[in-house]
Amino acid sequence: MVLDEFIVAQRADGYSSNTIAARVRCVSAIAKAALVSAEELSVEHVLSYFGSRSLKPWSRRTYLNHLQAFGKWLGVDLVTGIRKPPAPRSTPNPLPEEELTKLTARTDGRQRAWVLLGAFCGLRAHETAKLRREDISVLQDGEVVLRVQGKGGRTDVVPVPPVVVRELNLSSEGRLWSGVSPERVSRTIAGVAAKHGIRMRYHQLRHRFGTAVYRASGRDLLLTQRLMRHASPATTAGYAAVADDQIHSVVGALPGADPDARPKRPRSRRATACVSCGG
Repeated sequence: MVLDEFIVAQRADGYSSNTIAARVRCVSAIAKAALVSAEELSVEHVLSYFGSRSLKPWSRRTYLNHLQAFGKWLGVDLVTGIRKPPAPRSTPNPLPEEELTKLTARTDGRQRAWVLLGAFCGLRAHETAKLRREDISVLQDGEVVLRVQGKGGRTDVVPVPPVVVRELNLSSEGRLWSGVSPERVSRTIAGVAAKHGIRMRYHQLRHRFGTAVYRASGRDLLLTQRLMRHASPATTAGYAAVADDQIHSVVGALPGADPDARPKRPRSRRATACVSCGG
């Protein structure tokens, strides 16, 4: 089956299981709608699929990326003439510090480790779920680092602070949490948070990491990009916009911005007249 061959080729190219599965689902859905096999897909089938469904711009863009990858492997252009929507600019939504403190105080064991890995290492749910002991190294100076395979099969090295190390079991081998899926990580943490009046998504912990790094680094965008493992600085710029303390201080200093501030005493008419005449 051609999709089985495609899966093998994608694995050989280093793509993550999540990316491969998403591409296969996309291709299979469009082939099923067109009543053809995957290898028989054409641009006309893709146009018909998009034309019969009201897809959001982000979904259209994602589908086209998947089809482009499959078509390139198959040797067929499946996206010619189809407009790809621009990537939407997303604004980070970091978990507030007081809610993070509340959440970490009310979790323990692996749940606490999952929270800390997101908030202090910037891990995504699927990166947390598949974490292995072999990914963690203790350097000669005692510092601990983590090798993370993120989007597109790219591997990066992330420092692990002591608050996280204390919650990890480094005595065993293999996956730290056997059988745990990304969905389970996300739903578990969201569920625990909800019980304590916190509405959140797991990814907000990563957003918290990005904004905290930007502030702690003295607004170093390049360092923040590196630690967030972003391919483009344009993605990191969103974190800079949220975390930049200067924008808050500037707006807070605008006349009338602080209703509790004592208004300045107006000049007298005589004093004003002297100013106006240059006296």
